[in-house]
Amino acid sequence: MAKARLKLTGVLTLLFFLPNWLYCEAPLLLSWPTPNPAFARGMGYSAFIQKTGPNKEFSSGVFGCVRNNGYKFHEGLDLYPVKRDRKGQAEDRVFATMKGTIVHLNKNSAHSAYGKYLVMEHYDLQPSLYTLYAHLASIEPNLQKGSIVDVAKPLGKMGNSASYFIPLERSHLHFEIGLRLTDDFQRWFSRKEFKTTNHHGNYSGFNLVGIDPIPFYASFQKKSFSKPLEYLRSLPIQTKVRIKTNKIPDFVIRYPTLAPSFKKGSTFNAWDCSFGPFGIPLRLDPSTQSSPQDPMIKILSFDLAMQNKPCRKLVLKEGSNIVPSDQLKTYLELIFGLNLG
Repeated sequence: MAKARLKLTGVLTLLFFLPNWLYCEAPLLLSWPTPNPAFARGMGYSAFIQKTGPNKEFSSGVFGCVRNNGYKFHEGLDLYPVKRDRKGQAEDRVFATMKGTIVHLNKNSAHSAYGKYLVMEHYDLQPSLYTLYAHLASIEPNLQKGSIVDVAKPLGKMGNSASYFIPLERSHLHFEIGLRLTDDFQRWFSRKEFKTTNHHGNYSGFNLVGIDPIPFYASFQKKSFSKPLEYLRSLPIQTKVRIKTNKIPDFVIRYPTLAPSFKKGSTFNAWDCSFGPFGIPLRLDPSTQSSPQDPMIKILSFDLAMQNKPCRKLVLKEGSNIVPSDQLKTYLELIFGLNLG
């Protein structure tokens, strides 16, 4: 017991004096990704969010439909540095928010709008969330694909790297939490005939769907959940659809807790898929209820009130009909490996 206490004390020391709510004995240890204690102290956006320009609102750096008057989606948080050198370069280190495995490192800024970035998958969790850390000035030299990194251990240094120009004064960490849609992203990418090259395998941003980190951390602060699955189950369903296929997607194999009714060897002809805010897949259930007359995608339920923002709509109203949006079709294509046109 004494050894265990010493080990936990060491972890807590690395959490940069964040309060005890960032520690949960089991199964989740959670750290803020930068040394800025502002969020943990209950301070507002201006104390930790990097806005997109001097005349922009601080909300332009948070998650959601916050760019281009609500028409452009931002998948994560932009967190500004608390320390700079004399030249204005950020000096903050970036830290793993949970224990996990490095699954992707991009060290070439020109290859992505994320700039230099890395992705971790947290296989000890159910479901195994990913976290992404972008616009880094540098990545810790000892890290490589397959490295296991403990919670609150350093990953790199905050910066302004990107395939486009980010001013030095707007150096920040772009941070995401979410789920990965498919293990076969390149097949979908090649079919779309994009003019760019996919340098990132399954860890392209197209294949990653995030949740809003702020309520995730805030809910953990309130002890509303101790496991990610509990948090995901608390999110509202934005739309539920039935897709006519008996294919078993790798999403179901990777995230069995999000498909609890699936039994190996069972017979079905469709999947009922529940999507939460901005398209996060919350649950997939095999179904035998699809008839030959049903469309490939059948809308089972929807909440238009959740779609009052211009971006990332999952269903659209066409006259008296509700139809799947192109965004929803993309998610379904990636999950099920289908071409939905």
